Amino acid sequence: MSLSLSCMTPINSTPLTVAAIIGSSERAFLLLPTTYDACLQKLSFYRMTQVLWAKEAWKEGCTAYEIEMAFNSEIIQIITRRTSHLTSQVKGKVRSLIENIYGFEHGSRDSVKSRNRRLARQLKNKFGLCYWNPGDEKQKVPHSGLFRTKLNQKAANLLWYSNKKDKGVMFEKLFTLFPIPALALVYTAAECCVDKWVDSEQIDISFSCGEYKEAYDKHLVNLKKFHVRTKVHGILDGILKEINDNGRIHAKVDPADVGDQDCLSDDEIHNAIREYEQGSGVNETDDEDEDYGSQSEHNGCEDK
Repeated sequence: MSLSLSCMTPINSTPLTVAAIIGSSERAFLLLPTTYDACLQKLSFYRMTQVLWAKEAWKEGCTAYEIEMAFNSEIIQIITRRTSHLTSQVKGKVRSLIENIYGFEHGSRDSVKSRNRRLARQLKNKFGLCYWNPGDEKQKVPHSGLFRTKLNQKAANLLWYSNKKDKGVMFEKLFTLFPIPALALVYTAAECCVDKWVDSEQIDISFSCGEYKEAYDKHLVNLKKFHVRTKVHGILDGILKEINDNGRIHAKVDPADVGDQDCLSDDEIHNAIREYEQGSGVNETDDEDEDYGSQSEHNGCEDK
């Protein structure tokens, strides 16, 4: 899209400066920790919210270049296109993964079309694509491995951990646990890709805001509900942490400079848990030497 600068370029600025601010604003719109999580929460499904974020992102860009400049509708449109880029990018990456993971075949034979239809319906049935094994209702094989599908890691690696400068690495705090909205986005894109196989015509379906907003909301609700119900067991947290940990390995991120020898060992942590459960090691004593001696007796490491 070309940008008309004559109506909004200040005397002390140049078209180059405006272009630089737009670039900075686009990055802020999707990449700044303050806006990226919000963008994942709503994606491109809520136009008015996008406009508000774009205005905030423009302010971020102006601040970065220490300049005050008004925006116009053309500026906002350029910036908000970034969410469309995000959803298109996700769908494009997920499409090839869906075909490879589940074995959809291109072909005109009736047997191939029939198999593709059956597989697509299997994945669509009761959120089958969110499972490690989507099951087979006809064969009475149940779903298993909820939210442990191979799609999790493969999609995350392509979209957020492709290299050391990718978003999953740049915003370490935000991705310490892989964001639930990002996983919901992957599942929504996967559903869109599966839909084209349902009628065997292999017609590409637009990943538009209207058609898949409801699907995204359902996946987001499912993940949040599962998270709450399994919080005490840490199941989803474990899955999300594993996605981030493996993603960072895929991006070839250098490990932290803290070695194992500088941290508490598993045995030391185990002993502390045992002391807590036995009610020892928690009461203060006036005799510090006796206290230290008592602790020393508990600090022996046992091979498990």
